[in-house]
Amino acid sequence: MESIISYIIIILLVTVSIFVYNIRKKQTRDYILSIQNYPKLNFGINIQKNEGNIAAILLKIYPLSNIRIIDMKIELITADRGFNYYCLESITDNANLPIELIAHKDVITSIPFDKFKSLLTDGEHPFRTFRFVIYDSDQKAYKSHELGFNKKWVIYRPDSGSYN
Repeated sequence: MESIISYIIIILLVTVSIFVYNIRKKQTRDYILSIQNYPKLNFGINIQKNEGNIAAILLKIYPLSNIRIIDMKIELITADRGFNYYCLESITDNANLPIELIAHKDVITSIPFDKFKSLLTDGEHPFRTFRFVIYDSDQKAYKSHELGFNKKWVIYRPDSGSYN
């Protein structure tokens, strides 16, 4: 009798564990990829994953003083350190440039990964790595860390070697 009760308890624990795992797997999660600290703002790049796949890239801007963002670009870097630029305003979900930023109120701009991937694969410029660049009203550029893709289109930081 005791062994039957213990088997029932074990089966219930396994069933509850599988149920909780499936619920947690379906949740959307954000992973920090890059954070750059500048005197006027903090510029972060996050990846939003849904069910294990990259759904969007989030550009997080946290201004330390009032600032105006006039342009957002992606900088493609070739193997011989050549630079090409694409404007990101057309593929972002919620960026209407120029953006007036108020001190200590962060702004998150979302770029759907499908649109981002098609922009990079359909472009005429080859690249090895890339980074995101935003420009303020004084034409000062704020750049993220260099990022790259592996063969399966997973974004990573080449200088750190850590994959997301």
